Amino acid sequence: MRCPSLITLVLACAGGCAGPGMLGDGTSISVGTINGGHLRHGRALAAKGEGYVIPSLWTTRGNRYGTDEIVHAIERAARRVRREYPGGTLGIGDLSPRGGGDSQLHRSHENGRDADLIYFAVDDQDKPVLPVDAMPRYSPVDLRSFAPLADARVHFGPFSPRRFDVKRNWALVRALLQDPGIEVQFLFCHEGLKARLIDYARSIGEDSALIDEASVILRQPGDSLPHDDHLHLRIYCSTADRAWGCSDRGPPRWLKKRWKYLPEGGEAERQIAMADVVARMVTSPFPGMRRLIP
Repeated sequence: MRCPSLITLVLACAGGCAGPGMLGDGTSISVGTINGGHLRHGRALAAKGEGYVIPSLWTTRGNRYGTDEIVHAIERAARRVRREYPGGTLGIGDLSPRGGGDSQLHRSHENGRDADLIYFAVDDQDKPVLPVDAMPRYSPVDLRSFAPLADARVHFGPFSPRRFDVKRNWALVRALLQDPGIEVQFLFCHEGLKARLIDYARSIGEDSALIDEASVILRQPGDSLPHDDHLHLRIYCSTADRAWGCSDRGPPRWLKKRWKYLPEGGEAERQIAMADVVARMVTSPFPGMRRLIP
């Protein structure tokens, strides 16, 4: 009787003294940062689901692991867009390797909180184009795809002519921002394509608070390619993962709450309120805040 009690006591003490990332609760655990971390018990995104598919090129890579939160959010977003606008299929590129860590293809994607989403596209008859081994770049002027850079042809398959599908891509952004299961930190997107998405959202009378939020979260990164070929989703650490060593870089969560409560009324009032948010970014002590200014 004495031995089992002693073992139980030792295990309990070990659990109480374990550092971040050592143990877990049986679900996924994102540890460290997006470019200096790893992923424990990562969830694999199925190769195909309602409204989405991982093309064979990315399936072969095997970088389809993420936190429970991001994987389920991708599934929900793809399903929602498919039901709102039947026919379109979301292509999924890289998430993280199994176990996370360094990747030869990315400077981030290390701890399961990043995902590359291939833009929805249509042909000249406005029929959805399946994302089959292609991640074409798009011109923000006419929204048409154009030939990839020479080195990109080595990594991607054929690029048939297509157009950036503003309607479905905005629906994707909306679905991600409104998902109660995640907090979106960034949606990396070419500045010109972002402008087309925001203009479309205004044209259909989208909620002004959602547009304000999208205007800040959608952004072109300053230290990598312009993201005219895919939408890069990054989510905040979940509350549970922060306790196990997950670390966010960039804007703090509380700033997002301010966007939800910008005053209704005339455009002038809203611009004044947005200017106040931007001013707080400029004076914020948090690292990376200035880079968020739209």
